Amino acid sequence: MASSGSEKRQRDITLKARFNGPEAALIKEQADRAGVSVAALIRFAVLGQTPLRASRRPSVSHSDAAQLLGQIGPLKSALLDAAQAAESETVKAEIAAACRDIADMRVALFEAMGREP
Repeated sequence: MASSGSEKRQRDITLKARFNGPEAALIKEQADRAGVSVAALIRFAVLGQTPLRASRRPSVSHSDAAQLLGQIGPLKSALLDAAQAAESETVKAEIAAACRDIADMRVALFEAMGREP
């Protein structure tokens, strides 16, 4: 049976550490913001190493997310105004659905930035 991983794997020793809830949450949040795994974040912090390769997940541009959040507010207000002016119940329902979608986007942007809506 073939073993998993590379035969030249350099990191073959696992160390464990215990954290309380707030510490673990802070470490995970920092790793998410840096776009690296928790293990990589701890390795970089403790050993002062730089990443060996690019992160596997793209980091969120906080300035882009903040700009999008700023644009979502007026958009939702304009849709609500249009819903009040609409005479058709179908149009009102579609606008209400669009407002719900915008609210979902807002929550997703806040979460991507590591903040609470």
